Amino acid sequence: MAAARALRRAHCAARGDGCTTGALMARNGSRATPELLSGRLGERALTIRKQRGFMLREVSERTGVSIAMLSMIERGRSTPSIGTLHALADAYGIQMSEFLHSLEPPDGHSVIRRAENQEVIRTAPGVDRRIMIGDTERGYELAENRYEPGTSSSRAPLHHQGFEFGFVLEGQLEVTVGDRLHVARTGDAIRLDSSLPHRFRNPGPHATRTLWVNISGPAAATKQD
Repeated sequence: MAAARALRRAHCAARGDGCTTGALMARNGSRATPELLSGRLGERALTIRKQRGFMLREVSERTGVSIAMLSMIERGRSTPSIGTLHALADAYGIQMSEFLHSLEPPDGHSVIRRAENQEVIRTAPGVDRRIMIGDTERGYELAENRYEPGTSSSRAPLHHQGFEFGFVLEGQLEVTVGDRLHVARTGDAIRLDSSLPHRFRNPGPHATRTLWVNISGPAAATKQD
């Protein structure tokens, strides 16, 4: 349990830039107001916690986030950082994007998720993530990431449960896993164990775009090399 709490705290501490989810964009491409975003995230966080039967004290122990802060988030009084959302997602066994999805239940028979229904979230300064599609029960998420020149996914490496697979659509991407640095260019594919400290950076003079798959839950548990 102590290791789990330390892992969750690391998500927040490693960012070091005060980045929050306040850069979420509305479906029509305009930025959502902080009040709208906080209320939506809070309502969703409360719903998920009740669905899983957790008390605030249990969530606090699992994430390292204080009960007071969790309560403020659920009441829409505070907007959580990306690190806090990561910690909550790990505690509930879901993808972070589940907090950002519409509160209406998804259509289990839907084949297409239209572009206008795909949220875009700024995960770090100059880094945007378009959440294309995901499945909470199966534990996967498909997204497009865009890195402006010189930007990175975080100030320090992060680690969390699951596996990741990526494809560089355009530009180049430095991939640091543990103490090893790799450089991926247009057309290159990437795979890594998310439990290892990792960080991504665009070292080039132009924007970098990647197609990214995150796998957790049952899908990650049954993954084989």
